[in-house]
Amino acid sequence: MDGPQEEAVTRYTTPEERANISGIELDPGDVAHVMGLVSKGLVGAAAMHEGAVQEDMALTAKVTVTLTRGGIADGEGKVGELVGEEEVGGTIRARKQFLDPALAPKTES
Repeated sequence: MDGPQEEAVTRYTTPEERANISGIELDPGDVAHVMGLVSKGLVGAAAMHEGAVQEDMALTAKVTVTLTRGGIADGEGKVGELVGEEEVGGTIRARKQFLDPALAPKTES
């Protein structure tokens, strides 16, 4: 969607309906696709570290996941978006790859 949705396609659940919800299931194929994009993003961001002499690196990763859904009518009849956001992080160990390891920069062990 290019712009904000003007017509409601759904509404918020009532407290009674919400009490019967046990969770949400994400489509495994869609999750795999998005994780592939995240993986490409990690590789692209790691490429910025190729200029360092150091071969072994511990890179800190921070990933923010934002899931947005539009077209939800609130109690006053206004149409809005529902946004869920989660930030996760961790350390990724990385090692440079060389076309010719014999020509790799010399580093202290």
